[in-house]
Amino acid sequence: MDIAMKCKCGSLRGVVHDISSRRGHRTVCMCDDCQAYAHYVGQAETVLDANGGTDVVPVAPANVEITHGIENLKCLRLTEKGMLRWYAGCCGTPIANTAPISKIPFAGLIHSIMDFGDGGESRDGILGPIGMYVQGKSGIGTLPQGTYQKFPLRLILHSMVFLFVGLLKRQ
Repeated sequence: MDIAMKCKCGSLRGVVHDISSRRGHRTVCMCDDCQAYAHYVGQAETVLDANGGTDVVPVAPANVEITHGIENLKCLRLTEKGMLRWYAGCCGTPIANTAPISKIPFAGLIHSIMDFGDGGESRDGILGPIGMYVQGKSGIGTLPQGTYQKFPLRLILHSMVFLFVGLLKRQ
């Protein structure tokens, strides 16, 4: 399935090709870095949930196509060893997180860039349910049942399979 991407002001637009809840593992990350990122770009209210979590869907970077407003694409890195954080410079809409090494075929697409349209279907209906909540050690308030304090082995193994398939497909 393809999903349209659109920043808050509409200056940056694109499409994410071949996104599927079966190919990735939708995760809500409550880490300090994700929270700092949302605050840095001024989008904490629209990106973070009540627990300080960011809804992230893994995709292959090759499946992300920016069709309009590429000049608005900006990147930052909050810590020396942190992820690359991509956002729309025009309005601060977070786009994705990527590894600092370009050969790693992973982009954690942030829900706020996806345009689910007016078809009446919910984010959960299109992307599938949230697979897990992680980094609860940085979460706020009463966390959802089953929240992991760090990154669980299950997510690490799933991510390794996702990366391996991406490397095989040269995405």
